[in-house]
Amino acid sequence: MRTRWIRWMASALAFCIWLSPMPLSLGATSDGPALPSPNVPPSSWSSLQQDWNSLQNLAQKEVPPQSTGEKGTNSAGHAAKRPTSTTQGVVIGVGDVGPKALWLNEALAVLGYLPATFSPSAPEPAQAVRLALSASARAQTFKPLQGSWKLRYDHPNTWVSLWSAGEDTPITEGAVMAFESQHHLAVDGIAGPDVIHALSQALASGEMAPQVPYSYILVTTSLPETLELWVNGKLVLKSLCNTGIPQAPTPYGTYSVYVQYASQEMKGKDPNGTPYDDPDVPYVSYFYQGCAVHGFVRQKYGFPQSLGCVELPYPAAAKVFAFTHIGTLVTITSAPLST
Repeated sequence: MRTRWIRWMASALAFCIWLSPMPLSLGATSDGPALPSPNVPPSSWSSLQQDWNSLQNLAQKEVPPQSTGEKGTNSAGHAAKRPTSTTQGVVIGVGDVGPKALWLNEALAVLGYLPATFSPSAPEPAQAVRLALSASARAQTFKPLQGSWKLRYDHPNTWVSLWSAGEDTPITEGAVMAFESQHHLAVDGIAGPDVIHALSQALASGEMAPQVPYSYILVTTSLPETLELWVNGKLVLKSLCNTGIPQAPTPYGTYSVYVQYASQEMKGKDPNGTPYDDPDVPYVSYFYQGCAVHGFVRQKYGFPQSLGCVELPYPAAAKVFAFTHIGTLVTITSAPLST
């Protein structure tokens, strides 16, 4: 009897030892902190085409203040970022002016990312100009070269008015985003240490930007609402469109396309709380938080109907999408400058 009791106790003890490494809760999978939920507006939700990393990047994008018109303090709709020296290096962002901004524009122009040409005053070979700009970046002096500028295109005037050689303008930001996308860097339009290092390497190696048409999207909210697509300074499409209703307006200003999807599921709730789920929304180009230019079927176009996006008939959306890339500028205005 005692032997049987001892065997039973030994079996129980062995079972406890086997059980002890197991977690108290069989549902526990990790002791680490839970991942934060990104604060992403419903209009930017998507299917599995948009992964967690892209949602996090979207959630962490700086929220630009909404401009009230063309005479705002910054036509890009972004809070101005001043040059700041950090332990990692210099950061150049939209609204910055001075030598660093001028150096950035010269570097982007020489590489072919800007729709402008820079001609040095001194008759230097092209490679010498590139090496001088590259060396300036490596030395962190960011000394621009003397020279003259000329925009490649004269129209439309709303786009021309954005340019200033000595300033990090919306046109500069779009060029930085195109460069970031080409070099597999985080697309934020800010020339931080990683971007500046990549620019320096590209200049020294003789690299040039891919040869693609330069596109610009101009949306006018005065009725009837229209979208114009300008390619290499020429108007190639004008279509009726829809912008956001008063409860979810499309923000005025100039922004850069930062992510695109051939199609995407969009779901959430209307301002009145009614759920919506729109699968396979085509030709999606996000330019501001959850606001995108995309195709959408409506009975009529030309007046506010969306939750902040710019909606187009499918044929127009397909053509706009074909000419849009990361860094393409989108201007939302109530009255464009006359051409």
